[in-house]
Amino acid sequence: MRNRMRGSQRRTTSTSSTWKYALTTWLAGVVAAVGLGAVSPVGSTVRSSLGLSAGALAWATSSITAVSAVFGIPAGWWVRRFGAQRALSCGLFVMSVAAAVSATAGSWGLLLGSRIAEGVGYLFVLVAGPVVLTRLTQGGIRAAALALWGTCVPTGLAIAAAAGGSLASWWTWNQWLALTAVGPLIMAGVLAVVLPRLPRTAVPRAHREAGTWNGALRLAVAYASLSLVGVAVVMVLPPFLTENRSATSAVAGTVVALVCLGSAAGGLAASWLLRRGLTLSQLAPLGVLMPVACLPAFSAEFPLAVNGAAATLVLAVDGLLISAVFAAAPDSVSRPEHVDVATGILNQFGSVGMMIGPPVFGVVIAAAGWGAVAAATLVFGGLGAILLLTTARTPASGSAAGVSESSDAPAGEETEGAAEPLGTAADVRKPKRTRA
Repeated sequence: MRNRMRGSQRRTTSTSSTWKYALTTWLAGVVAAVGLGAVSPVGSTVRSSLGLSAGALAWATSSITAVSAVFGIPAGWWVRRFGAQRALSCGLFVMSVAAAVSATAGSWGLLLGSRIAEGVGYLFVLVAGPVVLTRLTQGGIRAAALALWGTCVPTGLAIAAAAGGSLASWWTWNQWLALTAVGPLIMAGVLAVVLPRLPRTAVPRAHREAGTWNGALRLAVAYASLSLVGVAVVMVLPPFLTENRSATSAVAGTVVALVCLGSAAGGLAASWLLRRGLTLSQLAPLGVLMPVACLPAFSAEFPLAVNGAAATLVLAVDGLLISAVFAAAPDSVSRPEHVDVATGILNQFGSVGMMIGPPVFGVVIAAAGWGAVAAATLVFGGLGAILLLTTARTPASGSAAGVSESSDAPAGEETEGAAEPLGTAADVRKPKRTRA
């Protein structure tokens, strides 16, 4: 009996420590995403202060995403050689320094350059974070932690919009951007204290193993499609509300903020469902709800509250599936050390989807009207859901998540069983017997 009690206490301690590491890493991703959305809430004052055109401001706002769209895969290779844990901390430090420089910018060139540098740090955080989670977690906790990681961006953007908007009437834009430089610096220190040191392992060159990325490429295209839909819906919703529903800019902004929170809520739901044994193949069919919900979301025949609620459902399902993408990443590659490059592929494709989503939907709306939003969502959201299904049914043999004992697990930590591929994972709620 005493041995059983000791075994139970060890498992409880191991689980709590693992979640402490996971939540700390997740918080690092949220802080990085605040930097991603830092300029938007003070965009008008930045534009008037520096005398920028709308196009110049847009470049400064989206340059971080552009870096990820171009250098996502090379960043994965670099993280593999440099070490995910060090890359995560260094990425936060780079973001802090770059944000401090942008706060002192007196010209568009300096602002753009500092934002590009911040984009490099942001990319390293977004690539290294899931790798750290993969190496610190096992089984159902790994799936839940990676799904939680999928909520980093919407959560960080919501925080940036709320905090930046609230402080805009009290602070200058320089003070706000300076504040965003503090968070990454503090978070880098927290990571150094909280996370255990992970060993570095020599691995072969990634560009000689291109054949191992088939599953990751399917996931990446799915991520790009889902990101395209989510960003596009958020971007085209304000003009629909102001032009077709006669809503004020303040009302439209409030509705969009609530809609964005729907994406984070969907990601949290994915983490909860995966932790309780649902599989990727069971979650993917929920994608059919997105085009269906787009019909009332972009119809003037429904009340404004229905428009907002339906758009929130679109983003909730989109966020749920995006979180499922991150949870499936370890199963999309054949060896554990491939996860870093797979994450780079995901971020590069996802950033491309974010960049092209608004103009693609804009062209569709101009050609066929607001009713075509549902059709475009059906095409791109359907593609993402189908690719998720095919990935779940054809997991990589010997996948990273299928390792019974991670060589990168922190010293002294117990791991409870192997993680099966998400397409066939057992219900993690079933208790396992262990030797005391």
